[in-house]
Amino acid sequence: MKATLFSEPRFNDDAAREHLESILWPNGAVCPHCGGSDRQSKLEGKAHRPGLYFSGHCRQQYTVTVGTVFERSKVPLHK
Repeated sequence: MKATLFSEPRFNDDAAREHLESILWPNGAVCPHCGGSDRQSKLEGKAHRPGLYFSGHCRQQYTVTVGTVFERSKVPLHK
């Protein structure tokens, strides 16, 4: 059986999010709330969802989808 195009690794949620981060943030994460690009921390671990960042300037949490058409979409990024 022939594998479909959408079974490639780049179409899973994590790879799609990382690809979007590389497009929107080529020089590293930028807070959509305050615009700060330094003092940005990636939150990792069981208590945090993938791709969550914390701004040391405004103390807000955010992901790459904040401020984009994907922000409140129920459709997964890989689609």
